[in-house]
This record gives sequence, structure tokens and C-alpha cells, in this order.
Amino acid sequence: MIDNFLYLAETHSEVEGGFGLNLDILDTNLINLLILIGIIYFYGSKIVGNILSERRAKIAEQIEEAEQRRKEAVVTLAEEEKKLSEAKETASKIISDAQANAQKAKETILAQGTKEVERLKASAEADLSSEEARAIAELKQRVSTLALEKVESQLPGMLDDSAQTTLIDRSIAQLGGA
Repeated sequence: MIDNFLYLAETHSEVEGGFGLNLDILDTNLINLLILIGIIYFYGSKIVGNILSERRAKIAEQIEEAEQRRKEAVVTLAEEEKKLSEAKETASKIISDAQANAQKAKETILAQGTKEVERLKASAEADLSSEEARAIAELKQRVSTLALEKVESQLPGMLDDSAQTTLIDRSIAQLGGA
């Protein structure tokens, strides 16, 4: 098909005033180049302009979206920092409350322990006093029992009838005179 086109172009170029193709590269190159540049400028500028406009619009839109995301990120960061600050304050308050409660519990336990020690000391002293009193009473009872037994065992040998009479008279006199 191209061969037919080239054949027709050559035959018409031989005839004057007809349509034809000049295949001489040196003669036609500048004209073809100018025509090509003109066509590209006329049609291409619109196409390239449209492409660049679309690209510029997309870039502007992407920049706007990125700016919006940045603003949202800044707002979110501020909110999260505020939450973190509140959480730190809450944690600090919880720690201080726990320390205060622990101190109160410690003081209460120490006070109860001191009271218990005092109670145990008082109970031990009371037990010791009562045990001592019981031991002393028991010892007195034992001593008096032993003394009476000794006196009773020695008394019959020491007292004869005249000493008994004198002792009885003296006891009656003391009772009567008193």
C-alpha cells in the first residue's frame, strides 16, 4: 500500500501543478520540521496544557489533603498529649493516695501493736502479781503450818502443869485487864 502511495506521489510530482512528495531530504526537511512543530504547538499545547493543568490540580489537591491530615495530626497529637498529661496526673494522684493510705495503715497497725504490747505487759504484770500473791499466801500458809506443827510438837515437853497454870493465868489476866 505504501508502494502505491509513493508511486502516485512520484508521478504527480513530474506533472507540474499537481500534488507530489519531494523525497529529497535536504530540501524538505526544514519545511517538514516547521510543519511538525506547528502541528505539535497547535494541538500539543492544548493537550500538554490540559495535562499540566490536571497535574497541577492533582498536586494542589494532594497538598491540601496533606495539609488537612497534618492539621488533624496536630489536633490528635494535642489531644493525646492532653490525655497523657491527665493520665500522668491521675497516676500521680493514685500513687500519693496509696502512699497516704499506706502511711495511715502503718500508723494504725503500729498504734494497735503498741496497745497490744501494753495490754500484754499489763496482763503479764497482773498475772505475775497474782501469782506472786498466791505464792506468798501459799508460803505463809506453809510457814504457819510448819510453825504450828513445830510448836505443837515442842509444847508438851516444855509445858508442865505449873507452867500451864501460870500461862493460863497470865492469858486470863491480859484478857481481863485489857
